Amino acid sequence: MSKSKLVNPYDELVRSLAVPSNRRPDSQVLGMPQFLWSVDRITVVGNLKEKIWYQNGINVFEVDFRQLMRLNENAYVKPAGIDSWKIVDRFGENICFIEIVKFREGLGRIDFNPNKISKFLAGDMKTFIHRLFINPHFSRADIACDIINIKNEFIRDYRIFEPVKSHFIYGKNGLLETAYWGSRSSERQIRLYNKYVEQRFKKQEIPEHIETWWRFELQLRRSKANDWANMVIESLSKFNNPKFITEASNRERLVIKAIIADSSCWDLVSVNSKTKYKKLFNSANDNDILTQYMIEIFKLQQGKLKEELDTWLRGYDVSE
Repeated sequence: MSKSKLVNPYDELVRSLAVPSNRRPDSQVLGMPQFLWSVDRITVVGNLKEKIWYQNGINVFEVDFRQLMRLNENAYVKPAGIDSWKIVDRFGENICFIEIVKFREGLGRIDFNPNKISKFLAGDMKTFIHRLFINPHFSRADIACDIINIKNEFIRDYRIFEPVKSHFIYGKNGLLETAYWGSRSSERQIRLYNKYVEQRFKKQEIPEHIETWWRFELQLRRSKANDWANMVIESLSKFNNPKFITEASNRERLVIKAIIADSSCWDLVSVNSKTKYKKLFNSANDNDILTQYMIEIFKLQQGKLKEELDTWLRGYDVSE
């Protein structure tokens, strides 16, 4: 059967990413591609301090964790249960969730968006964490990359080349808006979604230089959270466009589409064939300039991300 060889399916994309050396790839130029990595959500767990000093005006007195949270209840900090509280924005989005872990008295958990929490807490959130916890550590870290000014039709074709559970959400126009790979309970879940559509829905102002905006997000839990840097690169090595598979027969392309659409199809592939398809998947990563660019930008911004994660735990090194 004939092979369909693809040298470069997106010549225009290649040209747009070939940024001249005198221009920064993350500068705010109309229509220019940008790749911006950030820490999008953090969960910190630790033993709660038995006594916390609380100041009210000129008075200072000791309180425990429950008393502290109840004293801080207001329009934004609301009880979410007997021993839990939440902070929400005007859209009802959960910005922060704080709780005493059920059935584990003395253990607390705080889950928050580091980019938004400062708008709701007058004090330093990092100081707040250390006032509450003894030996805090991460149990979840979400690392995200904003993909700006890459045409929507390029991004919508991207998939995770791995036999994992997937879920796709489409808009009224029939076009992909959100994709999930991996289950919510797993140590790693990947999400790709149209941030531009989300911001428009929330009636948020979008900067003029942004024409398209997608977000690639890794939700890392437990041991994966501490190994976040390796997890980013490993995940990107499997985040590719099928069109970048250089050589495959028409039949092989049909099998690839089936595996990507339904991970259970992987179980129907023979052991010998699995080796062949893994090589085909790897060929996509070798030729995918978008993924390669995301990895390069991540490596450039990795030090800044690590510094941010370290400062949240202040004095506790976060593994690279």
